[in-house]
Amino acid sequence: MGELVGWLKTDIKDGLKVGEIFQDDTEFARQIIQGPNSTKLRQIKGGLFGKWYEANEKGMLPKYAIDGEDIEDVIKDGRLFEILNSEVLDGIGHGGKASKLITGTDKTWYVVQADCLLYQRKSTKVEEKEVEKEQEQQQEQEQAQENENEKAIEKEDKEKKEKNEFDISLSSSSTYQFSTTATSGSTNTWVDKVEEKNTEKEKEKEKLIEKKEKVIEKEEKEKNEDLLVPVLIRLENKNDGEKETFWHPPEQGTVRDSKTDPKHLSWLLAKMYFRCADWGIYSIGTHYARAHAMNEVFATSMYRNLPSAHPLFRLLQPHFQGIIGINMQARANLIAPDQNAFAKFMSSGDNLPDLLVNCCKELDYKSMVVPDDFETRGLKDLPGYFFRDDTVALWGILKGYIEEMVSLSYFSEDDVTKDEELQKFVEEIKEIGFGSFERAGAEAGAEAGAGFPKCITTKEKLVEYLTVLIFNVSIFHTSVNFKVNKYLGYLPNAPPSLRLTPPAQDDVITMERIMETLPQYEVALATVVVTGILGSFSPIERFYVATKAENKLGYMGENMAVSVEQEACIKSMVKNMEKYRDVITKRNVGKFLAYDVLSPDNIPITTQT
Repeated sequence: MGELVGWLKTDIKDGLKVGEIFQDDTEFARQIIQGPNSTKLRQIKGGLFGKWYEANEKGMLPKYAIDGEDIEDVIKDGRLFEILNSEVLDGIGHGGKASKLITGTDKTWYVVQADCLLYQRKSTKVEEKEVEKEQEQQQEQEQAQENENEKAIEKEDKEKKEKNEFDISLSSSSTYQFSTTATSGSTNTWVDKVEEKNTEKEKEKEKLIEKKEKVIEKEEKEKNEDLLVPVLIRLENKNDGEKETFWHPPEQGTVRDSKTDPKHLSWLLAKMYFRCADWGIYSIGTHYARAHAMNEVFATSMYRNLPSAHPLFRLLQPHFQGIIGINMQARANLIAPDQNAFAKFMSSGDNLPDLLVNCCKELDYKSMVVPDDFETRGLKDLPGYFFRDDTVALWGILKGYIEEMVSLSYFSEDDVTKDEELQKFVEEIKEIGFGSFERAGAEAGAEAGAGFPKCITTKEKLVEYLTVLIFNVSIFHTSVNFKVNKYLGYLPNAPPSLRLTPPAQDDVITMERIMETLPQYEVALATVVVTGILGSFSPIERFYVATKAENKLGYMGENMAVSVEQEACIKSMVKNMEKYRDVITKRNVGKFLAYDVLSPDNIPITTQT
């Protein structure tokens, strides 16, 4: 199907790979943390609450799903995570009004609220630490024993010396022989005991070495495996008033045939419902709202308030070029009320305006300061999280470049405060662009404006602010727009719509039930077409790193008006980007599915598709 709509051969190949492994729980989790909606992933802190608490109390979260561990210990270790989609989907009605246009029959496409709980298995690194701790304790014990041995030897020598002196003073050879023999025998007995203890220590050392070798061997096996797995999914068809259900994976070894076993199939179907909910929120919230609509606010304010000779206009304009035009096309051809492409294949597509409003409630300036956001959500140490690794690294490179560029034009805090054009640019983004937005999670009556600042008073804050804007229009947009077709284009992996309501808790699931739930061929074709178009690079785009073999233009354009000093800053930034491209290339060696979407040679510097 991919060939029919012009997919690249590499994307078709990757899509087939997804088809091979999409049923695996580790692959499900990997797609969540590397995919567009990893922005909603967060660590659970302080215990289970709300629906998760109730489900656990009812025994819906079996202990085998978390490797027999105590749930409180897992939470204390920071290894339990969640993605909540229910709030965003609240009030969004079922779709399917346009289904006849594409399938020839009227169908209801069900909008189902879906949340997911994920568990991070105990890694070999944790086991290594435990082994290292045991080794440290053994070393401490050995040192204490050595100290005790030395004291005992000193005491023995002292007693021997005193005894010998006493025996000599008696001037009796027989007595002397008796006493030295006795002393010698006593020493030999003590030495035997020391040697016995040393033998025991050697055996303990050998056991520890063997244990560490096993850990290392296990780590080698796990090198290309993910430790994160889904353990509980909550589904609720709230539109029809149906009771919520909870689904967990089957116990390992209890599934005989994945094609027919109801335990496996019910879990597979639950994952499909979650991915369907995820699809809708990603396409309208993560992609359009944050990576397109927000960027239009930035670009409009720049053109209205910063003269073309302003140093910040020259910094921002290469990144903001084309944003307004591409968004106008989207509003005319993709999301217009009478031309809503999403309504033709997506469950939540009919109610797109309402979904967009719900998604916009989550937009917040603080969550766009990338390193802080990962820390706030408790994701700083989650292993194998390449989306985080790449975005944090690229944020650092971009921030360093912007810092150098700002320092060329602003020499003091006063220069920032007194720049009226800058202040007007910032104020309009907050007051006009996001004036009706309340900050995510804010209490009623809190300051509006999606948490964006009203003014900038320091160079440090200016650097952060500009990094947020440029990062969002280039790096973040790339992460949620390109190379997703291989995941979303394979329909069972991420269905955009579903034709049946979720099963009741005690329903026996068959493969026939799953096939009846998945959308028709025409929907699959529409999905492949849309994801293929959205994931294609524009021929006029410029990239952070040029690739001549693929005709990808580099950062520097012919019409960019920059000084010699500014050009030096750009070249330095590009060099750092090239270095990080090599890091990503090396990391992907041997991977079944590469994660290279954020390789700088794949990142356009603006939002033009």
